[in-house]
Amino acid sequence: MKKAVIALSCLSIFMTGCSSLLNPTIHNSLKEVRASKFLKNEDKTKTIGGIDANNNGVRDDIEGYIKLKYANNPEAISVYMQYAKELRKKLTLASEDRETYRRAAHEASMKMVCASEIDEKVEPEKMYQDTIMIHALTVNTKQRRAESNRISSLVSGMVFTLPTTEHCKN
Repeated sequence: MKKAVIALSCLSIFMTGCSSLLNPTIHNSLKEVRASKFLKNEDKTKTIGGIDANNNGVRDDIEGYIKLKYANNPEAISVYMQYAKELRKKLTLASEDRETYRRAAHEASMKMVCASEIDEKVEPEKMYQDTIMIHALTVNTKQRRAESNRISSLVSGMVFTLPTTEHCKN
């Protein structure tokens, strides 16, 4: 449990404040997910939000990835869809208000914690892998990375707390 909390803390910091560089983790995750059989028609449009034809808040390529990868696990689909939705929402806020992004980061972290619980149940040795892959897909273009960098710069120096898993039961 202690390892999980430490790992989640590091991952949360990475996802909120340190994603400003296209670091090897994101780059390698993108390579891996692009090579997988689960990603179809990656959205590389220049818009920050990308294509969401059904208006459910999740980019269509990421939704397809989640539904293909977890076709036999409705709980995982639900949790990862919520996580992807929060990441996209944070990326498309287009605000200059730091507190807006603090709240958005907290919401995304809450979903990330729930997703990491699923990771641990499905493939404990690959815990956090899909949360990182979904994040990497979310910032898969120059424009999206630039917006992620802007957000990271905006919240730089802020203190974030990692949510517990208690809210995941709801």
